Amino acid sequence: MSQNDKSGELGQLKVSFLIFAAVLAVLSVLVLHYVWRDSAKAPSEAISESSVAQPVMPDADQPGPDPAQQERQSEEAAKRILTGLKHFQGATESSMSYEEYDEMLTRLRADLNNTLPSFVGHNSSDEAFRREAEAALRDYTAAGNWWKTTIRHSSVLNEADRDERVKADWSSAQTHLNNAEKLLLP
Repeated sequence: MSQNDKSGELGQLKVSFLIFAAVLAVLSVLVLHYVWRDSAKAPSEAISESSVAQPVMPDADQPGPDPAQQERQSEEAAKRILTGLKHFQGATESSMSYEEYDEMLTRLRADLNNTLPSFVGHNSSDEAFRREAEAALRDYTAAGNWWKTTIRHSSVLNEADRDERVKADWSSAQTHLNNAEKLLLP
């Protein structure tokens, strides 16, 4: 075999390797996209189905609580929910690490799980308030999931990728928070 044949084979091998690397990179991005899409859906479904507790309906056999007291408790619960969401939204505008964000999100989720059951109003605006609060939490969770994805796949995704999506989720959460607040105003 001549020297030209060997260098030709080596050149073909390099081209083949580059093509293989490019195909692998494209496949990796596609897999990452589908993983991200599925992880963004799963938490929102989990939140709407199980994470945010629903109020317990009283038995028909038991005497009902005082309506005035129940109304006060609902108002206090709604105010605590709004305060927690506003505090979290304000924190998103400051510089924090993913670990701090995740810890705050865990506390917010627990607070909503503890507080929403005491929000016992049953008219249409009360249900709309509950849905807006849950939607804001879903957006914060989606932002956290995307942030975590960008950390795990930092070789493919950079800070600009993270910021673009996270800020969009936070903006959406702000809209839900504003809607929730409007529903409570007389």
